[in-house]
This record gives sequence, structure tokens and C-alpha cells, in this order.
Amino acid sequence: LDNIHGITTSLQAYLNRCGGADLVLPVSFKLLSELKPFGVDPDPSCDKKKLRILYRIEREEYVPGKGAVMNVVKDKLERTLVFRMGTKTQPAVGDGELTHHTISSSPSMFEQVVRISRFTLQAQVAAPETSSSSATVTTDSKNKNNLKAAASSSSSSDGDVKKSSSAGSPRGVATTSTTSSPFGKGNIVATDELLIEAVRLWSLEGSYTQLVPPTGDGKELQPKTELGFANPGHFSNQFTASMWIFLKKEPSKKSTAAPRAILHRGYHITTGDPSPQKFAFRRVKHDTSRMLFMILMDARDNYIQVHCDASSHGAAHIIKSKKQVPVRKWTHVAVVCRGHAIEIFIDGKIDFKGNLQRPMAGNVDPIILGRPTPGFRAAGLPPSRPGAPTNAATPEAQMQSVEAVVKDVRWYVRDLSEKGVKAIMEDCKPNNRKRSSQKNFTLQSPSSLGGDFKSPNMINEAHLDAIDALCTGRRVAIESADSSSSSSNNNSSNAGGDVNPSIWKHWHQWTPRMDMQLMRLFTEIAEHRQKAMGIFKRGALPSLINLPARMVEIPDKLLRPYPLLRGIPRECLRMRFLFIQILNVRILSVLPMVDFSQALSPWSLAHRLSALSHLIFLEIKNIAWTHILQQTATGRGHYVNINLPRAKKAQERGDTSGRKSVFFQLYLQLHFVKPSLLRVDGGSRPWVVSYAGFGGQDAGGLFRDSVSTLCTELQSKWVPLFIPVPNSRDGGVGDNQEKWLPNPSSRSALHISNYAFVGKLMGIAVRGSHMLNLDLPSLVWKPLVGDTVTMSDVKAVDVIAHGRIESLAKALVSANAAATSGSINKESYMDLVPNKFIMIGYDGKEVELKEDGKNIDNTWETREEYLSLLKQAKLAEVRPQAQAIRKGLGTIVPIQLLPLFTWQELEMMVCGKREIDIDYLRANTRYRAPVKGTDPHVKMLWEVLEDFNHEERRLFLRFVWGQSRLPYNPAVVAVAVVGIVAETAHFTTLR
Repeated sequence: LDNIHGITTSLQAYLNRCGGADLVLPVSFKLLSELKPFGVDPDPSCDKKKLRILYRIEREEYVPGKGAVMNVVKDKLERTLVFRMGTKTQPAVGDGELTHHTISSSPSMFEQVVRISRFTLQAQVAAPETSSSSATVTTDSKNKNNLKAAASSSSSSDGDVKKSSSAGSPRGVATTSTTSSPFGKGNIVATDELLIEAVRLWSLEGSYTQLVPPTGDGKELQPKTELGFANPGHFSNQFTASMWIFLKKEPSKKSTAAPRAILHRGYHITTGDPSPQKFAFRRVKHDTSRMLFMILMDARDNYIQVHCDASSHGAAHIIKSKKQVPVRKWTHVAVVCRGHAIEIFIDGKIDFKGNLQRPMAGNVDPIILGRPTPGFRAAGLPPSRPGAPTNAATPEAQMQSVEAVVKDVRWYVRDLSEKGVKAIMEDCKPNNRKRSSQKNFTLQSPSSLGGDFKSPNMINEAHLDAIDALCTGRRVAIESADSSSSSSNNNSSNAGGDVNPSIWKHWHQWTPRMDMQLMRLFTEIAEHRQKAMGIFKRGALPSLINLPARMVEIPDKLLRPYPLLRGIPRECLRMRFLFIQILNVRILSVLPMVDFSQALSPWSLAHRLSALSHLIFLEIKNIAWTHILQQTATGRGHYVNINLPRAKKAQERGDTSGRKSVFFQLYLQLHFVKPSLLRVDGGSRPWVVSYAGFGGQDAGGLFRDSVSTLCTELQSKWVPLFIPVPNSRDGGVGDNQEKWLPNPSSRSALHISNYAFVGKLMGIAVRGSHMLNLDLPSLVWKPLVGDTVTMSDVKAVDVIAHGRIESLAKALVSANAAATSGSINKESYMDLVPNKFIMIGYDGKEVELKEDGKNIDNTWETREEYLSLLKQAKLAEVRPQAQAIRKGLGTIVPIQLLPLFTWQELEMMVCGKREIDIDYLRANTRYRAPVKGTDPHVKMLWEVLEDFNHEERRLFLRFVWGQSRLPYNPAVVAVAVVGIVAETAHFTTLR
């Protein structure tokens, strides 16, 4: 009892060393005894000892008028830990038992679901559906019991601002909606929680975290040094670690010791399983791998090694420098992680660059200078386990810190360029050239810090209150040293945490349409960054969640196609995108718990998330999507025989029934087999082709050729399922003239069955990245994801019919309202419309708007009924065909998850990108010896392909590969997001 205060103080200090968010203690009392005052055994005769810990969890939150404060989230929590005796090399735990106790401050899965559910409810209230096309500024009350009242009062007149009476209300949002949709596009609500997180991350991305200051004598690392720092708390997998290091002595070339640690992030808790083969399943179940990054040196040399556990399964990538770090000389070392690649800089010059097979996962675990905690496992090192020999070189119990002195140790949450690394040395360069002297080496004060370092977590209270006012659309005087709100600020390294409130002055004007354009803009930016970094792995998606929002450049060339974003300062675009990133991190943690079979129920979380589908990154969606596809892969494939000459002869005879086409032959052989046989995994073909009369064996080429052939037939007159859109007739008018529509006249039972088979082909394309070369409009794709078809979709395929409907609607409104001169009247009305209840369909044929409509007169008195029926008929003209396609699609892929995707994303998953990127094609081309990519004739080939137009490129691809579109593979997803832990909670012991 006399030692309780000392134990509490020791645990608090150890907690701070672990980063403040997780308390990790070894199960073995022998290892625990290294922590004072646990060095005194209270009862040596007892094999087991218990420690009862009372603690609370605090989180940094924003309070209007007070700024950022620490609030208690949970109080008087209790946990009892059991410790066992053992040795320092043997944790004394049983088979499959963890070697460490962990107490975490991270919210439970239930708490995370409640948090995202509360957020989506606020977004639903703040962004109601309205028939007005103008922006409406609204604010939501924080009172959870008043959601219904807030929803009813949120549709105000243009520019009207409703002020919330309670502190901490979600910020004003603007909504733009022209139609009713089951998933009306929701908008982001700037709740207090998101606000403080966005401001903190914004400040963090423009600064860095100082682990060891540049002044003084530096930090001396001894063999047992273990100095921990709280992680800045950013979710990106792109970061930079830099330091000045002075090695004290030469290593022994004959040493058999473990590598010497310099710096690492994260940890790995193993099991006490002595038999890896017998109990391998237990290790997979219990091991916690979060040691994802480590800088170290081998015991026999001074080469810098970087271990990256990109897969989170213990298989490390090892990057090694070309040069050794000299002994007894101050040397600047920087390691830059770009997600897919690691770069090592020595004295400001790039020494080595290594690519990772998979992108590194990000986490917010503590950063440790020195050796790993005993019992933890570094990436690439086998786990410590009972029975291991005491002279083993790999267990962490044997790993020591490098003997050196370090100064100016910095951690950036962004990847610095080579120019940025040089700027670090210039920012804090030596005052003299005595780099060979340990004590006489001094660094000047960093100029960018003004000699007074300010933590990026410090947030100006006045600025936060100004942001609160600006988000609700109120005018407020802004006093800021930073007078420019539109500058790019790309090279900022100021550590000050203040955020210019003027960045938020456009927040209340945002609409879902603007968010859609913003998402497309940053997707293009991510793709350009991928090209610049040489990352073009087959089917890989550009990672938006790891994009540094504040520091990313937005070129005018990329911004030009997005008119809704042109007048908004770039900082506003970056801050808005940062909010979307935070939202995606929150959704990522709860996505596996959401039941999307309830997506059509307005009360469900799945429905509310579907309303935000335009804000959810495709890489996040694909995590759940890929998992489901893998779980439902039950197919073994099927054998088909195709008579290609029969199909060609039928076309020569002018047969347009399609009964002898390749498509119909595949339909007869595949549509009536069990759908489960066609649900193959991504690496298999759903059918194997043999061409009648041909001797070729299908190794993939014949299958791809059959897919391309049936797509060509579907978009031709030889199969009566699809027709060109009306915009392509009579010389062409409007957009999307290359698109094809389902034939409204093809409504027989056979045709509906054919459309269902088309849906199966789409599902097969999604599963195996067997792209279909189909050009279908949004009129087809929207019903597949559960979205509502609107008149804008009609305009995209039939601009003339849409123009007539709009002109008639405006004229009738004017006539009914004022009957002014020039308005439509009884005589002019009959000149604009048919005299019967009919219309001209997409296929050019007459369509009755009501039963026996061709015999019912359309008069001045029935004008409103006619207009209403005309709109409904245009919207529903191809609905039966789209429903049949969706039914077939649902037999191959889980359509319950499709509402999570936008129709554009589904189109890309089925058809890939229409344009062929030569850089992407070149990066995924393999050469067989003796041909090399540097050969003159190969270079000439790529030059010719670059001069080709997109149609010629598709023909070339069809000739060499059998398909005319490059694949998109949802299974090849940016796995970096899997390791994200984005919690900002702080953990504090009570006693």
C-alpha cells in the first residue's frame, strides 16, 4: 500500500511513453519488473500476481468560447491484470495466449457505430430533400430529441440562415436537389467533433512533430534506451522521419547480435505458442501486428535499414542504403515513406529508393526512439516464443538500441520531396563545420519556427469561434496574421497551429453536386501523383485516404473542367476534402457491421450511408466489397462450344433476330446453369471456350475474344437488345451519341431473359475484371444501384424530347399563372403535342401513354394529365429491361451492397475506363527475352501508340490481348487503409 503512489506514477509515465492511447504491459512479471517500482516483488512465493487498475479516458473536444479542452469521456473504469512468473526470455504464457496485456482508449465497435449513426442522422436532418434547385442554407440543432422538428424547419428560403440555440450544433450546410431519390444525396455536417479533428489535422499537415530538439547536447541512445513519443495521430501512410545522428563506435564485423534499433513505430504482440506449425491457427487469430515501420542498423555494419510490414502479416520489406553512415561524424539521415515506396536520404542526397510490393498501412501507434519493448516483435523478425535459445539474435529481448547521439529528430505526416529534405538541413543547419565533434556540434534555431516552437495541436480559441460563425453563414470580422486565403501554401512548414478562419467562409454554400466534382477532381490529382511516382500496378486504385489534403497541389488544368469549384479558393477545396477524408476513416471502422440488405429502409444506417455514397472513397467501399466477393466465390467454371461461322453467315444473310449470334449461343449454354457455378474468384475464368472448326485451346485468349465478340454483337443491329440513343440519329445532337439503350420494344419473355443474362455477364465482369466493352447511359446504370432516374438522364440520351417536355412545362406554368400575351393557348397547344395520348419512344415508335391512348383525344383540358403521363413514360420506358438486368446481376454479385456505389463507379467496375492510358499500359507490359523495354523497336512502338486515337488503341489492344478495355480489379485495392486507426483520444490513469 505504501508503494501505490509510486506504481501509479510509474504506470502514468509508461503510458505517456507508449503514446498515451494504449497501455501495454508484459504478462511476465520478470519483464514487468524492469519498470520501477515493480522491481520489488511483493510476494516472491506467489507465482501469479494481480494488479487492479482504475482509469478514465479523456478526449480533446471543442467548446465554443473555450476552444479545445480535455473532456472526460469515460470515468471510473476498472481492469484487473494477472501477471505470471517467468524469465526475461520466456513469458510463461500458455499456448495461444498473448504475451502482453493491452488496455486501449479506442472506442468499442458499438461506440463507433453509434457515433457514425448519430452523424448520418444529423446529415439527414441538415440536408432534406427539396424540389428547389437553389441552395438552401440550414443548420441543425444539437438536441437529439428535436430531430423531427429540425427536419421540418430546415427548408428555408434562399439565403435564410436558421441559428442554433445550443452550443456545438452542426455547421450550416447547403443542399441542392432537383428530384426525389431513395438515397437523396446527403451533405457533410461540420459537427464539433469533426471540426476540432479537421483543424488539428490541417495544422499537423502544415507542420511537424519535434521528437528531439536541435538545441542542447541532443539525446544519447544507450543499448537499453527506449524513449516513446505520442503519435501525431494522422491516418496517412505517407510520412517522413529525419534526424542528425552521431555514431560513437565501429560495429564488430563478426558480431552475431541482433540488429540495432534507431526508431520505430507501432508494435507486435505475439502469442506464447511453442509450436508454430501445430498451433498456427491460434497465432493468426491472436497476434496483433502493428509494428509497420522501423529504422535500424545491422550489428556488423552501419548501413541504414528500413523494415516495412506492408502486409500486416509479418512479411517485411527490407530497404537498405547503399552507403554506410560514418562513425564519429554528425550525419543527417531522412527516411521518406511514399506509401508504395521508401526513400533513404543521407546528408540531403537520395541514397536509395525501394518500391514496396503493397502499399504500407497507416496507424497512430507511438513512435519509439531506441530498442523495441522486450516481448514486442519488429517487422521481419520471427516472434519471441518460449523455449527460444538465449543466444538467439532475433528476439527483441536481445535487440538493443544503437549507441549514438541524435539531434533535431522530426516526424512529418507527409512525404517530403528531395527539395523538402534539403530544406530541412537549410532550416536547421550547423553553426560550424565541426561535424566530427560530438559536443561542439551545434545547430541554429529553425527559421520556420521563429525560435519559439508551437505544437500543431495548439488551436487558437478565437479562430475556432470565428470558424463556428462562418460555417453557419454569419458574417464575422476575421483577424489573422495570414491575410491570404487563396494561396496554395504548398511549401508551408510552419508549426503554428492557427488556421485562417477565412478558409471556412464558403462552407455554407457547399452542395452535393459540388462534393461530387470535388471527389472527381481529387481522384484525378491522386492518379497524376501515382503516375509521377511510377506507381501503376495492375488494377490498383489511387489512394484518396492517404492524399495529404493540405499540401496537395491543384493545377488550373485539372480544375478547369469543374465549373462549380472554380471560384472557390484552393484552401477551401483542401479543407473540404480533409473533412471527407475524416468521414471515410470513421466509416471504415464500422463498414463490416452495416447490413446493406436494409438499404431501402429509410430508418436504417445502411440507407443513410447510401445517401453519402458520393462521399465515400472507392477504396473504402472495395474493402467490404472484395471480402464479400471472396466469401461468395463458389464457381468452378463451365465449358462452352461456339460456332463462329454460323454467327457470321447469319449476319451475311441479314438475320437481325440474334438467334445464331455468339451472344445467343452463350446464353443457351450458360444462362440455365446454376449461377453459383459462374461465381468464380478473380483469378479464374467463368467459362472455357472451344471454337467449332478451330484447333485452338483456350488459355485465356479465346475467352477474352468471346467476351469482346458478344459485346460487339450487343451494340449492333444483329442482336435486338440495344439500340443507339436518339441523340445519335439525324446527324447527331447533344451528348452521349456513342451510347446504346435497351430496346423498349424488346419486352417478350425471351428478351427479358436475354437481359437477365446481360446482368449475369456484368456480374462476371465485376468478379473477374473481364471488362465489357459496352457504352450504356445513366438511364441503365442508376436502377442497378438503386438510384432514381431523373429528367437529366432523359436529356443525356434524348435532348430533343427533353427540350420539348421542358418547353411545354414552362409554357403551361406561364399560361396557368398569368395568361399573359405570348403564353401558350388552346390553339398553340395543339400545335405542340399529338392530338392523342401517345408519344414517340426511344426507338422511334409510337407509345401509348395510357390504356387505349391512341383512341383518346388530347385536349386543352387534359394538358396537365398529358404532361404528367409524358414525363412518367419517358422515365420508365426502359425500366423492365433495367429490372431484368439487375435481377441477373444479383445472381452473381451481392446487390445488397450496390447502393453503396455510385452509378459511375459501377460502370467502371463493369466496363473499365473507356480511354486507354498508354502510361498505364506500358507499366503493365511484360517482355519476353531477348526483348527489352529499352530496345529501339519497342520505343518506336510506344511512340506510335501515343499518336493513336482512343479507337485505334482499342483495336490494337483487341488484336494483342483479345479485349478492348483495360481491366479494373476491385481485389487489388489500396490495402494501406486497412491498418488505419484514427482515434485522437488520450488515456489517463486515475490511481
